[in-house]
Amino acid sequence: MCPHSLLFRTHPSSRYSVAALIGVLETDPRLLDLEIRAPITLTDEDIQRSVKEGSAIIAHSVMSTQTKRIYEEVKRVREKYGNRVTLVGGGPHASARPKELLSVGFDYVVIGEGEHTFPELVAKLLSGEDPLVIPGVVGRDSEVWPQPRDIPIVNLDKYPPFALGNNIVGPIEVTRGCPFQCKFCCTPFLTGCKVRHRSVASITKWLALAVERSGYTRAWFLSPNALSYGGRGMKAEPEKLETLLRESTKVEGLNEVFFGSFPSEVRPEFVTQPILEMLRSYVANTSVQIGLQSSSDRILALANRHHNVEQGMRAVRIALDSGFTPHVDMIFGLPGETKKELHESIELCYTLVDMGAKTHGHVFMPLPGSAYEKMPPGQLDSESRRRLGDLSRRKKMTGAWSTQEGLAEFLWSQNRDSKNKNEPC
Repeated sequence: MCPHSLLFRTHPSSRYSVAALIGVLETDPRLLDLEIRAPITLTDEDIQRSVKEGSAIIAHSVMSTQTKRIYEEVKRVREKYGNRVTLVGGGPHASARPKELLSVGFDYVVIGEGEHTFPELVAKLLSGEDPLVIPGVVGRDSEVWPQPRDIPIVNLDKYPPFALGNNIVGPIEVTRGCPFQCKFCCTPFLTGCKVRHRSVASITKWLALAVERSGYTRAWFLSPNALSYGGRGMKAEPEKLETLLRESTKVEGLNEVFFGSFPSEVRPEFVTQPILEMLRSYVANTSVQIGLQSSSDRILALANRHHNVEQGMRAVRIALDSGFTPHVDMIFGLPGETKKELHESIELCYTLVDMGAKTHGHVFMPLPGSAYEKMPPGQLDSESRRRLGDLSRRKKMTGAWSTQEGLAEFLWSQNRDSKNKNEPC
């Protein structure tokens, strides 16, 4: 049998999901002979080596904001190597726009969560079988186009959170799914409204192995709403949360645990003084990421946020009183927002800074798979850009708001094209 290799095209914004998928591949007994590489920059030398030695699979995790770069790269690879490589796409944009990926040169697309589906696809490719028999895998000849909700959900405990064999060790995803269905977010479309948690036993097992094998001394936990750990996602479960933190910080050799800070987030209505004081006694992070999103109760209600502005401000005050620096997420240009409301949201950012908080700014982007995917992109006026730029220069605001206007326009045009092509979404 000729050697097989898998080149995982990684990018800083998708490195966490790639680490988890490589961890699944390297622990699958069917794939022990598979050479796995995950270069940040995929060079011709990488591809040529794989093609020369045997069969080559190139996998991309595709986010909606990366499509232009990835599609150009796929086109170059296809033109140069033809059918000597097999191109596989997965990730958020692939689940929402599978036909689009296939039209630009991908051979197969994985829809939904990849821990079970992707290893099955790779195993089929290595054995010469047809991957299209796998639920959640589509190709150009597919007649059925499932959505993520049609694919069985993943039990996180059955899969590793990172790739110890390849020494790609990163944060541990402790919670997946969100019940709130905010209209600007594609998480409910991708991972469902049922909240699932990795068990404390699984988390501590992998932490101990990472310490032993990779010298892991600092752990980050990932969650769409950190304070929901252990429950169904609609309210905090303080005792279960403390069990997670207490047992994790007991792992010998692990010096620090980070939880509730970027890239995770906490919903403001989950924040209470006792919970944050408990959190502060265990975690190493001195900041906590709070999703407020707007200064307008009307806009929050339109976006289906299920909290109001006062709950957000109360969470900020509690965080400050508990010794955390709140980093407050704000989205500018949400659907239905007036110019006055936009300016009021920016004014709120200044108020937050005066209180001792920092802000994290976004311009609304119509993400495929979200309820707002057909809404027009967010736009800033010159005064808004000036004031946000002032906050950024003072290091009081982080985030890619300055480039997201262009990305939002690009996504808007792509969404219109997909609608015209009857792309399933």
